[in-house]
Amino acid sequence: MNALYLTSIGEAAGKSALCAALGRIFKAHGRKVGYLKPVAVVGQKVDASDKDTEFIRLAMALEEPVELLCPVSISAKDLLASANEKEPAWLKKAKEAYTQVSLGKDVILIEGVGGFKAGSAQALAGSRVVETLGAKAIIIASYESNLQASQIVEAAKALAGHLLGVVINAVPQRRMESVKATLVKSIEQIGIRVLGVLPEDRALLTVSVSELAEHLGGSIINLPERSDNLVEAVMVGAMSPDPAISYLSLKPNKAVVTRGDRPDIQLGALRTLISCLVLTNNINPLTNILSLANAGKVPIVIVKDDTIQTMEALEGVLDKAKFSHEKKVERLEQLLEQHLDLESIYQTA
Repeated sequence: MNALYLTSIGEAAGKSALCAALGRIFKAHGRKVGYLKPVAVVGQKVDASDKDTEFIRLAMALEEPVELLCPVSISAKDLLASANEKEPAWLKKAKEAYTQVSLGKDVILIEGVGGFKAGSAQALAGSRVVETLGAKAIIIASYESNLQASQIVEAAKALAGHLLGVVINAVPQRRMESVKATLVKSIEQIGIRVLGVLPEDRALLTVSVSELAEHLGGSIINLPERSDNLVEAVMVGAMSPDPAISYLSLKPNKAVVTRGDRPDIQLGALRTLISCLVLTNNINPLTNILSLANAGKVPIVIVKDDTIQTMEALEGVLDKAKFSHEKKVERLEQLLEQHLDLESIYQTA
């Protein structure tokens, strides 16, 4: 039985996503796969529940309870204070959980901490986990224009001989060739294997209607079974009907935000490819609009704020999209099959 530890240099770099998709690929190839998130680093309020772990549990069809798959929640301050102890309480608990989840498994995917930078609490804890469990590590680096090979090298040093390789994630298509020609080459010249360069994919940068409603503090008033519709863009309808239809037709699978007392814009939006309507000012739609929405399978979200406040609240919401959706896992599986050196990972796991 082998263990793979996935960590990341930054936050929100795709660890959970890669664990879910990679686990399903392993299972499709006949491997018995387990999962463990030994340490969840949280804010001041420690909450033992972990939504990402629950989603991975469902995505990988795991039998173990979330409390076993994610046994420790701890603040960064407490983690750093205990990292150099001979056997911190959190590490002992993680070892016990690993023993249980690894029973009968061929490979365990261990979701490590984010913010894995030399000297940080996360790096100290991560290196302790890797050494204690004898795992091979994969570093995930989410692409940024200022991402340097030196950042990856410093993180790699903390993992000593346990590093399997690096994955560079979410690279814009227009930057793929230059990243391979410069950044990847620099990393590999130092002797670190690059396991893959994954392209940015808009299908992964979406939120569900229910996530959108929760973010806005709104209510879905119809079609609860369509609350998992994915939103790829957010558009505002605030002009006269004819220009609005032309404008709103530019993007599919969108959320259209408009005032609750603008049935003309709402009608125009419903004539385009739309994931949901967001009606502002706490105004419910007219009966005929609700009927058309129901017929077109379009959920309607009612929010208290006005249109400007709502659009401000939605700024950047797609950049913070969670991975908790079946369609996203399926899409990432496809990307991993195309762009990741799965053969090297198979040989290790």
